[in-house]
Amino acid sequence: MALPTVIAKNQTGTPILLESLGLTAPASPGTITLTDFATFFEVAADATLENRVGTGDIVVNDGTSDLSTAEGLAYLDATGNLNGPVTGAGEGKLIRLLDATGRYTEIADFKVYDPSAADPAGPPAAADGDMYYNTAIDMWMSYDAGRGKWLSMEGDTFQVGQNGTVPVGTYYKGVAGKTLSAALGYAAPFNGTVVSLTFTRTDSDATAFEVMASGVQIETVASAATSGYDNTLNGDFSQGDILAVRNDAAGNQTRDAQVWVRMKWRA
Repeated sequence: MALPTVIAKNQTGTPILLESLGLTAPASPGTITLTDFATFFEVAADATLENRVGTGDIVVNDGTSDLSTAEGLAYLDATGNLNGPVTGAGEGKLIRLLDATGRYTEIADFKVYDPSAADPAGPPAAADGDMYYNTAIDMWMSYDAGRGKWLSMEGDTFQVGQNGTVPVGTYYKGVAGKTLSAALGYAAPFNGTVVSLTFTRTDSDATAFEVMASGVQIETVASAATSGYDNTLNGDFSQGDILAVRNDAAGNQTRDAQVWVRMKWRA
């Protein structure tokens, strides 16, 4: 069955050019058969509209008779904008066309804000999953209600580790095999938030992995196993901070530890 193309009302009252199909729909009632594709119908009655849409036909109403909002799928208003019955859609909401009831509704209860160099401010208050494009850092941002902040949809991960033992209170080594420090590690290109840490090691002595930002602890993950993770982290750092991981000074040494720290960016 072909997918329907529907204009429930064309208020201009002039023939409609279906450019992608290479034909013009006349303004007076008529039928055009599109070989191996579908059939074009002009309709005025609501029941006829629903029947045609149900069979996948191309349906156009020429505006001589209105279709009720209870039955109309969508129409072009006098200014050429898409209009029609909506279920609770507000400004900036994403919508889907042709839902199961023959109307268009919100895809989900989240909003897309205008592009901006700063996070949107209420009202309305941001809700989980709301989005906007940040023009200062050139990234799509999404509101994380659990963490209470706007975070980038993209992110980055840095890795540290060490072959052998790492004493308590000691930084792990980075990719070049150098022991990291408050001044040696991952230089943050943007403001950001640590959102998760995962690790493996060959021992299981109780200790903790401390995520450090220029020598200041911003997150810690306790460990008494050979592997583990924490996806609930919410440690902020600033652009230019040097990120690294240290073995907890109050714990025990670790052996053959490998640690991955995942981050998202903030405006």
